[in-house]
Amino acid sequence: MPSPGSYGARRKPEAKNQLSVLKAQLKTGSLKGVYLFSGNERFLLDYYVDEIIKTALKDDKSGLNLARFEGRIDVEKLIDACDTYPVFSDRKVVLVRKSNLLAAKKKAASKQDEEVPEEGFGEGSAYSEPNEPAAGSKAQEALREYIPNMPETTCLVMMEDSVDKRSGLYKTIEKHGLHIHQDHLSEEELFNWVVKGFRQSKKTIHPDAVHYLIAISDPDMYSLRNEIFKIIQYTGEREKVTLDDVRAVATVTIKSMIFDLMDAVAARDRAKAMSYLDDMLSLKEPEQKILAMISKQTGEILKLRLMMDRHIPSSRISRYLPGKHPYVLRKLTEQAERSDSAFLAGFLKKCSECDYAWKTGKMSPRLSLEMLFSNL
Repeated sequence: MPSPGSYGARRKPEAKNQLSVLKAQLKTGSLKGVYLFSGNERFLLDYYVDEIIKTALKDDKSGLNLARFEGRIDVEKLIDACDTYPVFSDRKVVLVRKSNLLAAKKKAASKQDEEVPEEGFGEGSAYSEPNEPAAGSKAQEALREYIPNMPETTCLVMMEDSVDKRSGLYKTIEKHGLHIHQDHLSEEELFNWVVKGFRQSKKTIHPDAVHYLIAISDPDMYSLRNEIFKIIQYTGEREKVTLDDVRAVATVTIKSMIFDLMDAVAARDRAKAMSYLDDMLSLKEPEQKILAMISKQTGEILKLRLMMDRHIPSSRISRYLPGKHPYVLRKLTEQAERSDSAFLAGFLKKCSECDYAWKTGKMSPRLSLEMLFSNL
């Protein structure tokens, strides 16, 4: 697999600069005392945290100089761990995950709320997240005061789901360390990463296969990596990977099946549409989610068909559907070419009627979905 360190995500300029600073520090070994990581791309976050640990501890495999904390923590024990000097090593790493120490504080419940006891809470009690420090948390303040005086031999690494940049603790971390925020990669970056992953296994993959794999997969790199491993195993010694290979072994998801379902709708093939609907329901996806995806896809196909009817050039059409994956846009175009605007408008109306039918209790969700395809 390719090293994720050479790829960035869609970030603000300052976030990109922070990542560049981190890469330079990893290269020279001159680490900061404290690092904060946040964002939804866990693959890259885990990668950079592992690189910090490797750089700080070098060849130390004993585990004596790596302390781990997760969830709600006792800040005194955390500070004690940071104060403890490394054993036969120049540095020690203290890793903190999901402590919620940097999350925004919840507002206290209003007096009116307190007077109405909620299920599971006694009268007068206010709800707060289990891992969230109480308002005016002493833990936050203690850590904020400690960080500037932390031993130079300690590297504190925090991975948090929620970060309140207004907090005093965050400002202290920002002053004395580095904050890396990493969201999902762009489609272009994922494309390059997938291609490089196959290349490192001495394989080439067709661009259509890459686009399809990204379009049907969850956007996180862990999911994509698992799919790449499966495809590599499936193709064996064969060098070239095709779209059919990806279709044969990629995890079946509602995202992958919606294209086939809408192909059947465009062809007005009732039997195939019902078969794909059964397959989607077998994935235990909620009927509401399936209908929402069908409605959205139909609306986008109709939008494309109307633009085609107005003879708008394809170079301009893409501007009206910004952010669409190339594979998705191509499939929408193919389906629009096989349909007419009157049929699509009527089918979209049926989607709305289907939604109304089960919300008013006239039909079960499954029956209303089946009725949607009954007159294709």
